[in-house]
Amino acid sequence: MEKETAEFTYPGPYPSEQQPSGWKRDDSVLFDPTIHLQLEMPTHVKDLNFADVPFPYSPEEAVKKGGFAYSMPFRCLSEEGVRQARAAVDNARAKYCAPGEHQIGKGNARATHFARGVGYTSQWMRDFTYDRSVTNLLSDIAREKLWPHTMTMSVGHTNVGQVATGKPVDKWHIDSTDYVFIVIISDIEDMEGGLLKVLQQPDSSGTFFLEIQARGVPEELIEAVRYTGPGFGIFMQGSKILHAVTPVLKAREPRYSLVNSYMTTSVFQPDPTKYHTFTDKGFDDRMDVMPLEFARHKAWRIKGQMQFLLSHARFGATPKELAQVLIRAGSELQRSAALILGEEVDNAAFVDDKSAERDVSSGKPRSRL
Repeated sequence: MEKETAEFTYPGPYPSEQQPSGWKRDDSVLFDPTIHLQLEMPTHVKDLNFADVPFPYSPEEAVKKGGFAYSMPFRCLSEEGVRQARAAVDNARAKYCAPGEHQIGKGNARATHFARGVGYTSQWMRDFTYDRSVTNLLSDIAREKLWPHTMTMSVGHTNVGQVATGKPVDKWHIDSTDYVFIVIISDIEDMEGGLLKVLQQPDSSGTFFLEIQARGVPEELIEAVRYTGPGFGIFMQGSKILHAVTPVLKAREPRYSLVNSYMTTSVFQPDPTKYHTFTDKGFDDRMDVMPLEFARHKAWRIKGQMQFLLSHARFGATPKELAQVLIRAGSELQRSAALILGEEVDNAAFVDDKSAERDVSSGKPRSRL
């Protein structure tokens, strides 16, 4: 039954219509894909061996499962789409700027400034995130069925790189969700710095990540990726790829990067979602909202696993195989409860390494234009 569970997918849920107290969802501008999208395809992607693979994939490549690392920049939003995305973020930051649980704009030890919760304050942002044409293209690139991540606080997450602070926009890290789609929504013409750096190391999680924390990031394995302009995005399997964004040295305005998270719908696959990344140990999301989001995420996964038994398991499955599905589901629920209660900690660490502060102009990292 291992093959059947590995291939099983379960449709992802839409966000709850429940609205957090103190936040109002602005629906004055609605998302229109015919106006706001300018969806194109990347010319090629990198696999987890960091080899260039042309896209669209050849028939031989298309049937391969997994192995995707990150794409080259490709267009997603039109000029009007960029304007509306930026307005959604700026309006939320301005309206909910008072310190406290309702505050949208925040910062932490890893990232200097970011906006969280825009998926609750902007209907435009929510509808853009759940647009099927975007999700379908990202699924084709990843070679597996994807869906926007269930943590609605992450919808419309935006990193804001202030100019000339000397601080990295985002330090070296791996993500707490399977995939991220990073779209530039600011003017980056003549910008110096603000580069996405990617460590060319297959699966930077686990033991290798711990070694990097102790020894630092090896410069010879770093590749710097330049964005083409506003509306262009880079898609990556951020849960396996160590990456960072260098300081913005010079620019016409702060560097805005919209970062939407996506998850696999293969509910039997390991889940990289880390609860404490969203607490005050990380993004400091609202504690009257985030625990329920996490519980809903786990409920969806376990519901999918139980649906497999209800509708897809076949006669002839052994008692051991059936019991294993139930045991793993129970273990996932028990650990999730322990995380919510604070009995266990799973925060995604970051690497405080000076290489995130150096621009590609140092000559050491490899650059891809």
